[in-house]
Amino acid sequence: MGGLRVLFLGLQYPPHHTGGYELASADVAVRLSRRGHTVGVLTSDLCLADRPPDSGEVVVWRDLRRYFRGDELYQPWIGTCWRIERANQAGLRRALEVHRPDVVVVWHMGALSLGLLTTVHESAIPLLYVIADDWLCYGTSLDPWARRFNGPRRARLGRLARPALGVPTTLPDLGRSGAFCFTSEDNRARAERSSPWRYDRSTIAYLGVDTTVFVPTGPGAREAGAWRGRLLYAGRYDRRKGIETVVRALADLDADITLEVRGTGDLGERDRLAALAAELGVAGRVELAPPLPAAQLAARYRAADVVVFPSEWDEPFGLVPIEAMACGTPVIATGVGGSGEFLLDGANCLRFRPGDPASLAQAVRRLDGDSPLRAKLVSGGARTAAWFDVDHLADHVDGWLGALVEPSQHADPPSRHFTASVIGSVLQ
Repeated sequence: MGGLRVLFLGLQYPPHHTGGYELASADVAVRLSRRGHTVGVLTSDLCLADRPPDSGEVVVWRDLRRYFRGDELYQPWIGTCWRIERANQAGLRRALEVHRPDVVVVWHMGALSLGLLTTVHESAIPLLYVIADDWLCYGTSLDPWARRFNGPRRARLGRLARPALGVPTTLPDLGRSGAFCFTSEDNRARAERSSPWRYDRSTIAYLGVDTTVFVPTGPGAREAGAWRGRLLYAGRYDRRKGIETVVRALADLDADITLEVRGTGDLGERDRLAALAAELGVAGRVELAPPLPAAQLAARYRAADVVVFPSEWDEPFGLVPIEAMACGTPVIATGVGGSGEFLLDGANCLRFRPGDPASLAQAVRRLDGDSPLRAKLVSGGARTAAWFDVDHLADHVDGWLGALVEPSQHADPPSRHFTASVIGSVLQ
């Protein structure tokens, strides 16, 4: 099979992004491009300050309007919704006409026009969904246009009105509209349980990290076996992320233990955490710092003695622990949601109870006093990170491209499970 023309479709795309889902999409896009595919990206007009220009390795159209105003969900009146839908459909048509894709790969669609999927489906272009978020469960509630036509009676009215409106008013059966690559078993189980569709043609392929960027040697690297009591959190400011638990744990730890937070997102939450640190008397030990590009973040991982992944909600996955492991840094984590499929207590991390500062403090003290345990977690983490190299996700997506475009020549790719047997072979 020769190189294909592939269009990625999603809410965000680096460098204008806020999460790991989008980083993975960019890593895969670049790898597919280097393998001879022609990759284009259609994404939203989100523009974040102080971000570098697009890399130029793939063509990016930032034409889609989101149902957001700033950081808040936007629920406009029907006339404004209609104008947004018309603009987004026009942007999609331009991308389809210019790029002429053989396959459309759908990533995060929360707060985007879901009618875009109707248009692609009706164009008979094969669809591959890479699902690392719960948008299949909540997406229709964040799209005020699609929500207006929910239910049998409204759907009938929408179909009648569509010729006059000039935009889709209903969704296809998404479960049958294409193939699905879920990035954890937990992620697929929630979609099957809480969305209105079935996913008969689906596989599992975990997200991954760029192990040429996240490496154990380089700027910031700690001396082997050293302990300076530096904790690091990297990710979004979001109450569900459990940063408050880390700040509270700090108050229960020795005064030489510090916390560096590299965060983006809800600045109100950042200010709340700063006030909490002051209230607990640990403000001088907490640094609330801005996010960093990948190479600089890798240096901060290497400089930390522990990376804490304190999430309190069932995240579909979690790239931060794997990035830290790739950089040779021990991980302490809750292991809730999809991350629980690869975080093995005592082998590649220490786990603590979500929302429990005392449990976290106990885990930190355990690492502080046990150099052989730290070395064991670093070794197990390195092997885990190698298994999660993003090249494997790119291989899986590439396999799906062949199966969708030339089904008589290519079988659907097999799932890649991080099961107990895999953990045993990786972590022995």
